[in-house]
Amino acid sequence: MLRKLTMAVALALMALSSAPAEAHLAKWGSWAITHRNLMKLFPDAKRDGWKIKKYRYSDEEVKLLEDELGFELYPEDKTPEFYIAHTEEGDLIGVAIFIDPRTKPKILDGGVLTLEVGIGVDTHGRISRIKVYDYRGNVELTEDKFLGQLSGRTLGDEFQMGKDGLVPVEGEEEESQLIANAGREALLLMKIALGRRDAK
Repeated sequence: MLRKLTMAVALALMALSSAPAEAHLAKWGSWAITHRNLMKLFPDAKRDGWKIKKYRYSDEEVKLLEDELGFELYPEDKTPEFYIAHTEEGDLIGVAIFIDPRTKPKILDGGVLTLEVGIGVDTHGRISRIKVYDYRGNVELTEDKFLGQLSGRTLGDEFQMGKDGLVPVEGEEEESQLIANAGREALLLMKIALGRRDAK
């Protein structure tokens, strides 16, 4: 099944493009929370059918990622976990990953404002769904009207707010761009880990 996943992603993910992101991977405190958030990305997935693929980027791959992303990877981000979704019948649906796209803390009402993003990618290398979890800022940032703009995008598409139909949430322009960046980064991480660098 993982071989099928590798081939599907390798064939689908396109050439690297778009603005650099700033992010590191988000992790949840328990499998129960992780599972709940995964099911929001792939609601049709078999509840107990998730598989976890761990990957360790080589030094060469780390350099390629850092050049594309424009920042150094956190040590723990060099060994990510990808969550593989299947249907009840065992068919592959896609891959998920969680990213925290903020490198500089933001304070709201005396507390750190977290921005944790889940990205689901289908077997054709397209973003199928993005979710923002437990966000305490403008709720519009967590709704499908905004997040749906990123659905269907691949590495060959635009991720810059204000271009190609991408409209940021008013008053949340920075966060809107960070979420778009997270979507692009997820595709890039999956391309390197699950596909070939020369995939067309």
